Amino acid sequence: MNQRINLRSWVLLATVLAIAVGLPSEQCVYSQSSKAKIKGAASKASPSSDDFGKYVVALTGDESPIAPQKKVTLLLSNGKTLTDFEVTESLLGKGNETLKFLSITDPDGKKKQKLPSTQVTRIGSGERQYELIFDSTKKGHILIDITARDADIDQRLRSQRQRLWPEQSDEERAKTIADYKEFLERVRASYQAQSHLHETQFFLFFTDLPANQIPQYVANLDKMYVKLCEAFGVPKSKNLFLGKCIICAFTTEESYLAFEQKFLDNPNAKGTQGLYHGSSDGRAIIACFRGNTDAATLGAVMVHETTHGVTSRIRSTVGLPPWLGEGMADWIAHAVVPRSIAAERQKQSVARVQRSGSLGGNFFDERSSLEAWQYDIASHLVNFMVQLDSGRFRSFFLSIKEGDAPEEALDRCYGMTPAELLAQYGRSIGVANLRP
Repeated sequence: MNQRINLRSWVLLATVLAIAVGLPSEQCVYSQSSKAKIKGAASKASPSSDDFGKYVVALTGDESPIAPQKKVTLLLSNGKTLTDFEVTESLLGKGNETLKFLSITDPDGKKKQKLPSTQVTRIGSGERQYELIFDSTKKGHILIDITARDADIDQRLRSQRQRLWPEQSDEERAKTIADYKEFLERVRASYQAQSHLHETQFFLFFTDLPANQIPQYVANLDKMYVKLCEAFGVPKSKNLFLGKCIICAFTTEESYLAFEQKFLDNPNAKGTQGLYHGSSDGRAIIACFRGNTDAATLGAVMVHETTHGVTSRIRSTVGLPPWLGEGMADWIAHAVVPRSIAAERQKQSVARVQRSGSLGGNFFDERSSLEAWQYDIASHLVNFMVQLDSGRFRSFFLSIKEGDAPEEALDRCYGMTPAELLAQYGRSIGVANLRP
């Protein structure tokens, strides 16, 4: 859960990482008898210029953002950023409506590159941002004015009492981080155990764990963050967090519960091993403890909670429905910290669904909390959706973050209703007429 997480809530983050790094997605407990298909979804899930209308940008003329001699910053599909390069030539497709190749040179004029449109995801030109998107009707890449589109999306979100996350300046970020460090000093002063603060590119890792245990947890945090950004088209050097993400990892449950109650005003943490706390201004704090568990368990809890922190800060303040949020966090954690116990637990949960023919009655209810066994089903369903098409899954996630209801996002990106998704998933595990 976003607010209260137990040991069963760490599988969904593995899915996003699998998308990002090209790993095989989480192994399903039961092999599918036939490959899942997306019926009638091709036209809906493949973007066309009609989907973007007024945001499509002309590729010719002096006003084009990729006109010769224009200075551009490019985000490549591999996550690399090319800053302040000059456009020397653009090779366009039929009717000059699509881009095939873009030739550029570095600021010194020494390094020249010819990039196919498939390798470029975003272009910064002047004060505006543009995105290259494959148009299924034109069979080529069109250029979309993302700055204009984001302004309209933000207006739409504000009508729903949501908003796109604003950018934080370097000065604002430095002030936020300084405030966080003062907060952590107050935490340190309240404990007798020796504690340490490790600062990474995106995290402030505060802990009283023995010093020899810390590297195994710190080392992969930034790497995991980068992979998540790659999965959702975020520049890998971009800091999504307000300041940085705070992670407080304690040795004992007693210290963890005391921190939750005293510093986060949460007297109800008993029974959890880790919690993600997000605030309306974008602050992200993760607290957890090791206790008598092994390093892998604590690592999985950290990854699960960090996934909540990252996904909450992608694009907008819009939250995810519980089945999707927990499913994604569990899946990613399973990929990053694989453990055989998770596969066995998931097998038991799927067997429960096979016996009952139901996901529990409240599975898609956005107002209900999932039970422990439903976390396993959520991660299994997310894995199924990624197996159908990882690109559609990414679009599905972003569509929700841009204000579409989950049902609308599912129809837009997969061409399915929830009932049709449920039916296909049910068939994949041998359950006809699966109920939600």
